Amino acid sequence: MVGNELGAGKLEKAREYGRRLCHLSISSGIVSGLIFLVFSPLILKFANLSAMSESYLKGMLLICAYYMIGRSVTGVTINGIFCVGGDSKFGLYCDCISMWCVMVPLGLIAAFVLKLPVLAVYFIISLDEFVKIPAVYLNYKKYRWVKDLTVKSE
Repeated sequence: MVGNELGAGKLEKAREYGRRLCHLSISSGIVSGLIFLVFSPLILKFANLSAMSESYLKGMLLICAYYMIGRSVTGVTINGIFCVGGDSKFGLYCDCISMWCVMVPLGLIAAFVLKLPVLAVYFIISLDEFVKIPAVYLNYKKYRWVKDLTVKSE
């Protein structure tokens, strides 16, 4: 939708569709996370695990449920809206910086320096999508992705 409008030179319409997609991504992320939580007991029921493994899985399923919200927002915005607007480099930079400059060092510190429990480390490294959201939002609001792709830029 956004790409079609940008290709047609309808920049304001593309901007509006981008806004709608962002709102939809938040809603769908929340709904997906809630559905995941609802079906988590079913997953646990079919898993034949020790008590400790089951407690880890419960925690990981809960973490995955909130992760779906952040992944939905950043996935739609970075991989959808920005890429169709010709701003695919942002996703590369955002992923590299959030992973290698923030999450990997935090994960290493949490695991090997602070010696936090496994679920705490997993929680910390699962924050990567949420770490990206401020940068994604700022880039989105600059509207660099709203450009007419049918004309040759100088």
